[in-house]
Amino acid sequence: MKTGAFFSIGLAVTAIGLALSSPQVLSETSAVATHTNPHYQFVARDNSVETKICIAAGSDNSSALKRKLINYDHNMRFGVNSISCNGLSLAQFSHKYQAQQSYLFLERHSSIANRVKTKVSIIDLAGNQSFAGGEPIMVMVSAK
Repeated sequence: MKTGAFFSIGLAVTAIGLALSSPQVLSETSAVATHTNPHYQFVARDNSVETKICIAAGSDNSSALKRKLINYDHNMRFGVNSISCNGLSLAQFSHKYQAQQSYLFLERHSSIANRVKTKVSIIDLAGNQSFAGGEPIMVMVSAK
């Protein structure tokens, strides 16, 4: 009896393992794990670590951003406050390109000078580019 019970549990675990390794489940779990910014496509101008951090911040890939900042040569707080992306701090860059998860993380670690300054402005909605159904806007990124 005990052998039969272990055998049926083993079959159930094997069936669950097979179900989890099916292509549909794998694509669904990977889609949840990666955050990308559908409105913008970021292209690196150079191959520096800082530019890769900028692309992770703008793409709203907060897990890759955190990993890159932790592995950065300096400490994380120094990296958050010293790296500039296209002339903006990391927090300002992620805010500009609507990378909400990256922005929330970076804002907590940014000095006051590198935070987003809030302001009220009136924007002509007819003149703005529409994201609906269009191609993502390509942004050239450099950490210099």
